[in-house]
Amino acid sequence: MMRAFAAFILLLPATATAFVAVGQRQVIITSPASSLKSSPLDDFLGNIFGNDDKKKNDDSVKNINDDDEEINLSSFQKELSKRQQQQDMMTDSEEMASVMSITDADDNTEEEEEFDGYAMRDAILNKWGECFDVDFNRVDSYGFRSVYLNILPFRLGGKRFRHETELDYLCHLQAVVEILQKYDQLDYVLAQLNETNKKPRAGTSPLIAVPLRLDLTEEQVNQILG
Repeated sequence: MMRAFAAFILLLPATATAFVAVGQRQVIITSPASSLKSSPLDDFLGNIFGNDDKKKNDDSVKNINDDDEEINLSSFQKELSKRQQQQDMMTDSEEMASVMSITDADDNTEEEEEFDGYAMRDAILNKWGECFDVDFNRVDSYGFRSVYLNILPFRLGGKRFRHETELDYLCHLQAVVEILQKYDQLDYVLAQLNETNKKPRAGTSPLIAVPLRLDLTEEQVNQILG
């Protein structure tokens, strides 16, 4: 009996209190409170069960750290994607502005180059119903020289028409248009052409031409007339 009791005492942990009934008396066995040293049984049980708890705690901490890393990585990727989209939008806007600028420049160039020898022929034809010849003419008045673009009374297909073919006529008109454009006189001449009430006449003496005045400086006059 005493041997079994002693074995039971050894199995108790350091901080445990045992109530043992011996006969009709109760014996209270209390381990010393001041002793904090664990028993071999505590170490044994701790190694068995404690490691699992420690492992679970470590796994829990690891999972939390992994979750934090996933959240941080996800936030970083979202921010990176957002900035990339903003950069793409800025690049697209700049490219669009550049394309529009080039397109506007091309349109302006086309408008300037739109009027050519063919357009001049059509303007003359629409005004008088005939494709009349044109040429520059110098006029001296009071010691000053001026230049006019005369609409001559010689029509395409007529006997006195100096150009052998319509192509020659168109080439001549093209050269005239380029000179007018060079000295910024095309719009001024076309405005006079549309406003005039005169008509070239070949059956009169002298012949009647329709003069369209050019607003030029003396130097420009000399350049045109040579």
